[in-house]
Amino acid sequence: MKDYSNDISFSPVEELIKEELGKSTFPGAVLGIVRDDKILYQKAFGFAQLKEEKRKMKKDTVFGLASLTKVVATTSSIMKLIEEGKINLWDYLYEYFPELTGDKRNITIYHLLTHTSGYQAIIQLWDNVKSYEEKIKYILSLPLQNKVGEIVNYSDPNFILLGELIRRVTNKDLDEYTQEKIFSPLKMNKTGFKPLENLKISKKEIAATEYCNWRERMITGEVHDKNAYYLGGISGHAGLFSDINDLSQFVRMLLNYGTLDKEKIYSELTIKTMISNWTESKNENRALGWDLRDNFRSSGGILLSDQAFGHTGFTGTSIWIDPVLNIGIIFLTNRVHPSRDNVQIISLRPRLHNLIVSTLNKQGLI
Repeated sequence: MKDYSNDISFSPVEELIKEELGKSTFPGAVLGIVRDDKILYQKAFGFAQLKEEKRKMKKDTVFGLASLTKVVATTSSIMKLIEEGKINLWDYLYEYFPELTGDKRNITIYHLLTHTSGYQAIIQLWDNVKSYEEKIKYILSLPLQNKVGEIVNYSDPNFILLGELIRRVTNKDLDEYTQEKIFSPLKMNKTGFKPLENLKISKKEIAATEYCNWRERMITGEVHDKNAYYLGGISGHAGLFSDINDLSQFVRMLLNYGTLDKEKIYSELTIKTMISNWTESKNENRALGWDLRDNFRSSGGILLSDQAFGHTGFTGTSIWIDPVLNIGIIFLTNRVHPSRDNVQIISLRPRLHNLIVSTLNKQGLI
């Protein structure tokens, strides 16, 4: 099979990223583009840190993935448990959380994965409860904002509960289970929770995020999300760290429908089931865990196929994967450094994905 990596000109893409650096859309970025069988492109831009010290971005810089945790860690674990016969998509949540009462007893694993449970989008665990167990009980006690199954309403509590469900089913914390079943088999050696403790890397290898007023320090190597921090740094909705090389392995595995370099992580049917549209009759199209490109104002742009799926993270991270065009685009930035007030990346993401697709298409590669 021909290696195209030296034949492709990504200069228009590089020019756009450099323009956005000039606009302070983010201090720095790492872009990776892959096919099922190879890495097409990897390059670092700008700075991993600007305030307190200045550090250049490198290709192997580790990022806090924020909500990419939901798909890379939590959804992947749920699909593995389904494949292994440990749980079923239509299991009621009360089978694992018997304390659930009222209309919440109608919630299934499906509803959590597709954000159709009725739970509210945001909660403030730091204001209400102390221990991890009390935080889970608090979420379970919350009244639903919508009827179960009524609409898609993107919600962190859904994935906090999925992370706890994984722990109850496996008797292993989410970080331990993901390492054993997904990250280690894929040789994702710089992927995990609480990286300064578990990945044996220093702060100088990690992109800085926001200056945190309540922690009174620049956050580097700690989870940015406040709820995840108060859950001990390991949660189903946020807390995972990784770099472009590891995520390229992960994305290539998905493009190969569960297999990478002869290592079979999932069956082909598991991946095809995961990336199907499970909310077609509702207000938004969602796969299991993943967002779908065929939505209004998708961060994936309009040139990826209708079969493309992806996700974003609050800190400035994103993954989009197109099984029809056979490409995966991983874009990692530290856009919240030094402040979350900068939201220009929302406009950039679809334009960047459109430019990457058109650049490849003009050169006859997709």
